[in-house]
Amino acid sequence: MTSVEPTSDGDVRRTIDREAELLSSAVNLVASGGAASATVGGLRLAEAAMDIVRPMAEGYGLILEPLWGPDESGCDVRVRRAAPA
Repeated sequence: MTSVEPTSDGDVRRTIDREAELLSSAVNLVASGGAASATVGGLRLAEAAMDIVRPMAEGYGLILEPLWGPDESGCDVRVRRAAPA
């Protein structure tokens, strides 16, 4: 699969929306107990997508943990439970 960078405002918005949807699904999976953690890989606009999903994740007591690659051109995001206090 070839990765194409978003080139227009519409492309950027669609990419953020799609990546936020993927993160929301991972949050729901972990929050429901279906998995202890989940990782969404290859996000291009991870910070913007995490900003959208973070309030939902925090409401479930979950953390969105960015895992940047060596060149920081893409990012994976791990969804996991916060460590008990």
